[in-house]
Amino acid sequence: MKRFLLIVAFILVAFAFNSCEEDRWGWDNKVVFSAAGGDEDVDGDDPIHTLSIGDGRGDEKQAVEIGGIMTVTYDWLTATTVKGGDEIHLVAQPNKTGEKRKLYVFGMVGNRTMDITIVQNK
Repeated sequence: MKRFLLIVAFILVAFAFNSCEEDRWGWDNKVVFSAAGGDEDVDGDDPIHTLSIGDGRGDEKQAVEIGGIMTVTYDWLTATTVKGGDEIHLVAQPNKTGEKRKLYVFGMVGNRTMDITIVQNK
C-alpha cells in the first residue's frame, strides 16, 4: 500500500510540474540560425499586435508600421509581420564576427508580452 501511495504521489507531482509550463500561445521559444544567415518563418496561435527586437540588456528597437506591415531591424536581424497576423518572418545576416550572437524578438499577444530568443552560431 505504501508503494502504491508513493507511485500515485510521484505521478501527481509530475502532472503538477507539467501543467506549470509557460503558455507561449503557440509561438516558438527559440530560433537558431547558422553562421551563413538566412530566413525563417515563426508562427503562433494568437495574433501579434506589436513587434520589437532587443539585446536583452535594455537596448530595443520598435517596429515601424507601414500599411499594416510591421518591420524592425536591429543589428544583424530583421523581423516583419502583418499587424494582427500570426506569423513573423525573420532574416539573419551572415555572421562574420567569429562569435555566437543572440537577440530577442518581442511582441504583444493579446495583453501579454511574448518573446523569442534568436541565436546565430559562429
